[in-house]
Amino acid sequence: MPFNTKLSRELAIFPLTVNVLPGGYLPLQIFEPRYLDMVKKCMTRETGFCVVLLRGSMNQISSSKLPDHSPIGTYVEIVDFNQLENGLLGITVQGQCRIQILDRRKQEDGLIIADIIEQTEVEESISLEPQYENIWRILKDISKHPEIKKLELEIDFDNSSSVAYNLASLLPLTPLDRQNILEFRSNVDRFDHLNKIVKQLGG
Repeated sequence: MPFNTKLSRELAIFPLTVNVLPGGYLPLQIFEPRYLDMVKKCMTRETGFCVVLLRGSMNQISSSKLPDHSPIGTYVEIVDFNQLENGLLGITVQGQCRIQILDRRKQEDGLIIADIIEQTEVEESISLEPQYENIWRILKDISKHPEIKKLELEIDFDNSSSVAYNLASLLPLTPLDRQNILEFRSNVDRFDHLNKIVKQLGG
């Protein structure tokens, strides 16, 4: 669950070449000891961790330096886990809220710990704006698909942030496009960006 926006929290950071938005799901294969330990602690303490998008190579994580990643990420919680056929631990996380990283440090095992704070969403009254009608329409159409219904997404069509994040999660976007959606502070900017993407996709 989202946490108190007035207080920072110390949480583990998982830098990846993919990202997840609030409300969206992300399946992960866990095999490195530091992340296996992170998952174990999260499940024991009933808390989550933060997914952030790498700006550079995954190889940077194993170096002595901290990896270069966006300061804006997503606080996620584990909603499912299982042993995969390849013997690795599979988990599915769901994005809960947008966060900002205030400070970072690396543990002896290489796991990055950071002080983070939740970023509040600015809710503009844009649901009735004619230039954004197609955003609501497309999301409603997609959400009716049988495979999407299986996800049991919690979409609040009266909340512009929920609409923007869920549509961006369901469309075939690049991690960079999703990161842009995440980093915009205004839903007007998110919807304008989504409108451009939808046109490119032929919608």
